[in-house]
Amino acid sequence: MAAKTAVIADAQWMSAMAQGALGMLSDVTVLSLKPDAGVDREHLREIELLVLEVDAEVTATLDRLAAIKRMRPDMEVIAAVKNADMQVMRSLLRHGVSDVVSLPFNADELTAQICTVGARLAESQNVPLAPTISFVGSLGRSGSTCILHHLADALVRQADRPIRCCLIDLDLQAGQLSAHARVDNSRSIFNLLEAEERLDQDMLRNVVTKAGDGLYILPAPQEILPLEQVDADQVLRIVALARAEFDVVLLDMPSAWTNWSLSVVAESERIMLVTEQSLEHLRQSRRIVELFSEVGIAKDKVDVVVNRSTKTRSRTISVQDVADTLGTNVIAEIREDRGELAQAVDEGKLVTSYSRRNVFAQGIETLAERFADLTKEVQS
Repeated sequence: MAAKTAVIADAQWMSAMAQGALGMLSDVTVLSLKPDAGVDREHLREIELLVLEVDAEVTATLDRLAAIKRMRPDMEVIAAVKNADMQVMRSLLRHGVSDVVSLPFNADELTAQICTVGARLAESQNVPLAPTISFVGSLGRSGSTCILHHLADALVRQADRPIRCCLIDLDLQAGQLSAHARVDNSRSIFNLLEAEERLDQDMLRNVVTKAGDGLYILPAPQEILPLEQVDADQVLRIVALARAEFDVVLLDMPSAWTNWSLSVVAESERIMLVTEQSLEHLRQSRRIVELFSEVGIAKDKVDVVVNRSTKTRSRTISVQDVADTLGTNVIAEIREDRGELAQAVDEGKLVTSYSRRNVFAQGIETLAERFADLTKEVQS
């Protein structure tokens, strides 16, 4: 029942690692580092449990702990502490530590704790994290936010059992999701970004706003945030908490690319690229697909949606031209609506509140059917 474990501590404590049952645990790796030495993300890849040396009186070791929790908010952490008292333990628990073990290590004690965590993790593995779709507009006003909002509603309605869908507006400078859904954005993702290590599930629940049956929105802030100042690990932690809380997570991405936005997109199950049948949209879409390729995002993760689609003979760029140019499949064509949709957006409503026979609404219903696999495990 041992969890995949890494033990990171000073070399002076490592003599116990080969003793007794602890030496027979095959999924335990050991890394000798000074208490204030940094830990790379690569050291934590696929690790379920981290045993980390912490000195509560040394700020650098607490900073290291906080950085690790931002990198891997899902990972269990046991703090290895010398002479831990109740005050120290309370402080460590506030930093997201699940348990404390004493230094020097006692092989039997540490083995028991590793196996206990392993058993707990094995019990929870039947509950998968929610799938995510990142929505990317080829250019401004491509309609990706509107499609995201309507698709979320369609996924909820088409599910065989009640599900909860979270919409996160990561367009921190120009996000309009709160306006589309007519929700207050005085509480926004900014509250979670500035929370740093205080961020937890309860804080997420307090900030997210219910916007309809099964729809929950985490809006962009009222103020404009400099994109380059956003901490990538904090954004990934917010998304991870949302995936643990909800059944489906849809992400509205900014048009400007940064390291953190690329990291978020790379972690998504699917990427929905919304474009149009025009030369400027097609050029920018190709640049985006090429950028994804450069950073290791496979083309088969990218689904292209042609918005405001038309089939008139005057249209020089066909839907097939879009697919051929981008080297990806066009999974949906959403026809242009010139009346009801604009009115619905202005009023902060879904176009389905006017008519489900609307051409835009029908395109969304078809698109949702093609993403039914996202809710398959939720419904089973």
